[in-house]
Amino acid sequence: MSQPHDFAVGQRWLSNTESELGLGTIITVNQRTVEILFPAIGETRTYAPASAPLTRVTFDVGETVSCHAGWKMLVERTSHHQGMLTYHGKREDNGESVELKETFVDHHFQLNQPQQRLLAGQVDEPKWFEIREKCINHQYQHATSDLLGFVGARVDIIPHQLHIASEVGRRHAPRVLLADEVGLGKTIEAALIIHQQLLTNRAQRVLVVVPNSLVHQWLVEMLRRVNLAFSIFDEERCQAMAEEASNPFEAEQLVLCSLDFLTHNSRYFQLACEAPWDLLVVDEAHHLTWSPGQPSQEYEVVEQLAEVTKGVLLLTATPEQLGHESHFARLRLLDPARFHDYHSFVEEEQAYSELAKAIAPLLSENKNSELDDVALSAIANFAGEETVKHVDFKKPEQRNRLLKELLDRHGTGRLLFRNSRSGVSGFPSRELLSYPLAMPSQYEQALKKELDPSKLLSPDRIPECVDDWFNFDPRVDWFISHLQALKGEKVLTICAKASTALMLAEAIRRKSGIRAGVFHEGLSIVERDRIANYFAQSEDGAQVLICSEIGSEGRNFQFAHHLVLFDLPCVPDLLEQRIGRLDRIGQKHDVKIHVPFFIHSARHTMLDWYHDGLNAFELTCPAGTSVYEEVEESLLNALQNPHDEPAKRSLIDTTHTIYQTLKSRLEQGRDKLLEINSSGKGQIEPLLTAIQDAEDSPVLERFMTQLFDTIGVLQEEKDDNCYLLRQTESMHTQLPGLEEDGMTITYERPTATAMEHVHFFSWDHPMVQHAMDTIITDVQGKSAIGMHRDKSLPAGFYWLECLFVLSTMAEKHLQVERFLPATPIKVIIDAKGQQADKAFYQLESVNSKMSNQLVSALQSHIEKALDSATTLAVSAAHQLRLDCSEKMTQLLTGELHRLASLKQVNPSIRQDELDFLRNQIAALDEAIGNADVHLEAVRLIVNNH
Repeated sequence: MSQPHDFAVGQRWLSNTESELGLGTIITVNQRTVEILFPAIGETRTYAPASAPLTRVTFDVGETVSCHAGWKMLVERTSHHQGMLTYHGKREDNGESVELKETFVDHHFQLNQPQQRLLAGQVDEPKWFEIREKCINHQYQHATSDLLGFVGARVDIIPHQLHIASEVGRRHAPRVLLADEVGLGKTIEAALIIHQQLLTNRAQRVLVVVPNSLVHQWLVEMLRRVNLAFSIFDEERCQAMAEEASNPFEAEQLVLCSLDFLTHNSRYFQLACEAPWDLLVVDEAHHLTWSPGQPSQEYEVVEQLAEVTKGVLLLTATPEQLGHESHFARLRLLDPARFHDYHSFVEEEQAYSELAKAIAPLLSENKNSELDDVALSAIANFAGEETVKHVDFKKPEQRNRLLKELLDRHGTGRLLFRNSRSGVSGFPSRELLSYPLAMPSQYEQALKKELDPSKLLSPDRIPECVDDWFNFDPRVDWFISHLQALKGEKVLTICAKASTALMLAEAIRRKSGIRAGVFHEGLSIVERDRIANYFAQSEDGAQVLICSEIGSEGRNFQFAHHLVLFDLPCVPDLLEQRIGRLDRIGQKHDVKIHVPFFIHSARHTMLDWYHDGLNAFELTCPAGTSVYEEVEESLLNALQNPHDEPAKRSLIDTTHTIYQTLKSRLEQGRDKLLEINSSGKGQIEPLLTAIQDAEDSPVLERFMTQLFDTIGVLQEEKDDNCYLLRQTESMHTQLPGLEEDGMTITYERPTATAMEHVHFFSWDHPMVQHAMDTIITDVQGKSAIGMHRDKSLPAGFYWLECLFVLSTMAEKHLQVERFLPATPIKVIIDAKGQQADKAFYQLESVNSKMSNQLVSALQSHIEKALDSATTLAVSAAHQLRLDCSEKMTQLLTGELHRLASLKQVNPSIRQDELDFLRNQIAALDEAIGNADVHLEAVRLIVNNH
């Protein structure tokens, strides 16, 4: 084997990081990319030539090579032509002289010949066999674990988010609407679902479409939360890629772009539709306006993408806030065949509304609550009279069973997930602290002729004040003294504009020694990370972070609970967005909202309108924007005439009345049954317990410590449960992702969520998997010799440890690794030729001279032991195939029957889901039946006193 990166079409290469792909064939080569087809699973990969993690597969004279047609030949000589190899020799089956171009070598080739390495004396230290065995065992356990995809996200474990990720992420091509209220974590839910779909091979290609202002937020969130590196596509990038690829959208697996980019570039939109996607994710879907016969261009763009994509996730504000027709339009994107008529949808939703009212007693904390005849009749319409007749409502298990059946039958319960703050615990309280200040004369003069509400609320933006406002504005001195009074407590400050934030930070620098960071949209992502880390540091970090309106990008600043609003926005949604930086589920302290204002100013009016009219500071305000739209004219008039107290009080009274009416309407419209289904109460607890148990286990940390030590990575212990990883000169192999200046890691979730610059290591983390892949795909450890000391046995007694692996190949979407990943089979044969059950610890290394002598003396015994071990492994593999096939058939057939039955009563079950399951069962049965066992590694152990 060799690894010169001189690529030519037709050559055969192995992926060092994805050995399960089999042998690949180069299909295109240019200066920027090399594209390889892996026929075993029908997939292609694109690499940069200079850094491609690939190994060229060649065979030497005397070796046996297999043709894809099924026959084998003994290589007698090789020839080269235009970078391609041709093997010449005789077929093993009929002795015929043949030629075999490397293009036609069997693509199921595996790079492992441990017995040949052992017999040739090419052996390693015993620790390499041990670490290889542990890597294979841990990868097997990870692939078959119910926790796959759930342990690696850098998020707090919150039940409703985990439930939605579990419920949706495990489906084939999910098409759902995530509509949790603000602050409940729709973006995190989407990230968990994407992560789960990718790690379980349910999806390989994902397109995320978001508003332009959220592109970088999503890029950062996907990388930070779930270690997924999306590529941002815009016009500039697509034009640059046009020379290399006919369709740039096919060049990347994970693509992120703005909705504006697709609506304003019809050519690239068409190319996006032509590229194959497994999952489409659309954020802020409530902005896609629709009415019968009049869809917006944005709606049509998403509609066309949804039509050609198997899985779709829509993220939206709570539907009731937006009107019933808007809600119907979102569902229509998910299933246009079912949601084709708005009036039919209204009738169906009315029926489910009656059901939600009917089951209210079943949800009551009073378990003795009884159902009246109207409620029983409504429930019977869905569950059937016979079902209801046999339910003893006084028995909790029977009540819960009926509830579960009703949830399954709920009309939009499979498509729509919605949690409200009233149904989820864990939120902090919010307290408004306002500070009246005198209006400076400079502002009074400048505001006399000003009508623009943004400048009325932020007079520092008026042209005649913009250059020196910080010299006379009393908010600056108030801010400095307030920070000093908080004695080092972390404070997040938000201003409307980046210019205000920068000038405020400069004023603090000049007038005090307080450490401050500035965070705004003009910074690069790297600079934003650096500033955020500076703010997050408990020691020597910034006390205050001053952000522009869009600068903080929804990052996790929950280690702070003081929020200073240096000015006030006009729109309630923006106010909630600001407060939502700290008021998130998982916040450990009450949020203190500090608002300085000028007496009898527009900001004074705005403060009173928000607080007295909407109570928007101390409680979330889901209907705030709807109220704002109704009173906008009166509010603008009040801002322009801040001394007109009667007009202000009239505005506030009107606002309060409208808000209470809308709030009551929203509460009455809540679908309690839907919220139960979305929360996961009573269903998610076992998964929560399993995750907690896994995180309490020291297995991963101990294993990675041994792995890093084996391959030569220096792991230095730091404070706060952290380690610093560094490359060393003695490293045996490069570790993908480990930079020259090192990286800081932790195995503790609380540390990772509090310190976002620290990498959170879990079994899901790419570097953990890459590190194990690096060991498994390398030849080191495939053969080893070690010395054992046991005085109870004679010197010279030996054991042959044989590590076999049972594996198969199938197209990724079939998820064969869910049932039969690379499965280790360990067989030990002792000097008597018998199978042994023994564990070996602290084996001593053997020098090369002694190794050769031992192998030479024991060669015939080794060959016999290998034959015996292979026979035992083949027998064990046969039983494993039977067990895996039975488990797969039982599980998937059960799910198929369940969904088929539900489809009779719930049209949200799609026919393509059933068809996929049927095809998956048949294809997996064949793939598992074709699983083959091969020798992965062998270790000779000799007893010595």
